[in-house]
Amino acid sequence: MTNIAQYAFATRNKVVVLSDGSKFASSDFDSKCKFDIFRFDQIKFLRKKIKLSFAQNFLKNNKIDIIFFDSWKSLEPFNYAIGAKKICLVHGNEILKLSSKDRILNSLNKADLVIYNSKFTKNKAIKNFKSLKKINHTIIHPAFIKKILVNKIKKKYDLCTVARLEYRKGHHLVFEAMSVLRNKYNIILKYAILGDGPELSRLKDLVIKHSLLEQVDFIYHDYTSEKIFKNSSVHIMPTLTTPDSIEGFGISNVEAASFGLPCIVSNSGGTPESIGRNGIIVKENDTKQLVKSIIDIFKMYKSYSRQSYLFANKFESNKKIKEYLNAI
Repeated sequence: MTNIAQYAFATRNKVVVLSDGSKFASSDFDSKCKFDIFRFDQIKFLRKKIKLSFAQNFLKNNKIDIIFFDSWKSLEPFNYAIGAKKICLVHGNEILKLSSKDRILNSLNKADLVIYNSKFTKNKAIKNFKSLKKINHTIIHPAFIKKILVNKIKKKYDLCTVARLEYRKGHHLVFEAMSVLRNKYNIILKYAILGDGPELSRLKDLVIKHSLLEQVDFIYHDYTSEKIFKNSSVHIMPTLTTPDSIEGFGISNVEAASFGLPCIVSNSGGTPESIGRNGIIVKENDTKQLVKSIIDIFKMYKSYSRQSYLFANKFESNKKIKEYLNAI
């Protein structure tokens, strides 16, 4: 949503954002944006009512062509006629809660267009919601690349993962593969993990269990993803599917590719759609395949790296914003 707003404005569209308050400091970010951002920090019950009232008055007094809703929950309260076209984004996890099936279905059916972040997510939605309108659905992979950076500096890390620290991201599988590579093949790799989340404590325990203290670095907010990608050779994210969580796409794989990093991913969810000929797809939860893929990708590293730049070029920001703005 941030990218859509920023690049829509950069291409000379008038942009207004209605957003909940942020857990993180947002005033500095907002002050740097040249378009209007209205944030709503009230308790949840009041916030929904106040934001809806504000939106109704705003739409009544301003001519708006397109409204992008970040999820079905944002679209749900709009039960009256809106002159603007309504586009609702679907990311994956938010459509898994089948206890809210009727609410989700009614909400998505209000949209003039539903945009899915992957073919996998679209198929999942159509399977779960058989009464979903079959028209006006499209797929746009949601990665925006500012520029392609050819990176020739010496790399500190062989592998990296830029992702929230959740079980489904598969960091623990990388540890298992690294342990096999060291013990069976005498291959010692350095691995950078950028992110935070509920798995942090468990992952640190696993590093000790696999005797990887000298090989794994947990990196926090003092590093940006750009800095990690510049200092790493391969991005690896062997995602898993769990009953209540899926990987809808995998934006960090595309961002890594823009720095020339080949990617190793699993066949879980929409993750395979986040790479092209610039990486290797392994079977979900298969450490043996993961080990082989790491060995293979370094054998053909230059070729995979060249393909990474070519793949990332498809997501250049000026091309990508046109996909969203011209989708309807």
